[in-house]
Amino acid sequence: MLSASRVRGEGAETVLRRDILTGRYRPGDRLPPERELALQLGTNRNTLREALRTLESQNLIQSRQGDGTIVIDWQREGELSLLGAFLVEDTSPSLRLEALGTLLTLRERLLGEIIELAAERATNEDHAALADALDTLRRARPAEVPAADVEFFRRLVLAARDLVVTWIFNTFARTLLTLADRFPDAWRQDTPYLEALQRLLDQLRAGDGARARATLRRTFQSGDSEALQALAVRPKKPGRRK
Repeated sequence: MLSASRVRGEGAETVLRRDILTGRYRPGDRLPPERELALQLGTNRNTLREALRTLESQNLIQSRQGDGTIVIDWQREGELSLLGAFLVEDTSPSLRLEALGTLLTLRERLLGEIIELAAERATNEDHAALADALDTLRRARPAEVPAADVEFFRRLVLAARDLVVTWIFNTFARTLLTLADRFPDAWRQDTPYLEALQRLLDQLRAGDGARARATLRRTFQSGDSEALQALAVRPKKPGRRK
């Protein structure tokens, strides 16, 4: 039975999601009745119902009339919005490492496509916004680096002027910022990285999408092995970053 002390400071949604992702509740398991579950979690039934609706929207559970709430096979039925929560929980190390590798690969491919669009479509205002974002990243304190880094690439995405691509990137950005809270040491701000971003920006200004994409690929590949090492360790609890 869960005790209220175990979930103090955390919402019912967070605790239940963790229990599902870490295997305390397995696919096919039935959650306790609402009254009992609310008592275990130290919350009221209205708050619990909101949490259950959110988990159902993430394809983690399914409420069945007359049959209670059943845990779904989230590995088969889950969607990308679940990725951030999955990566920061103490789930299977091999599954998490595989997912991290896939995330980094998709990031590189997505931004590679975006950067070629941006080379064709970016305006002088876009170039100025990217330069400002890069300056912000240079000046960022360690705790500010992940958000500043994501913002640089958000400006790049906006310069591509593609609505669907922007929405896809926003999902990636939310996942990356979730990771940053638990893995604050996985983000780069060293001189080679900043110099590579400056080259990328110069190539964008010149309209050379192919060279900019090659620069991006080399930059990511040089840092991905270190990032994976940092991201593969046991996640830190939130709120510890100074």
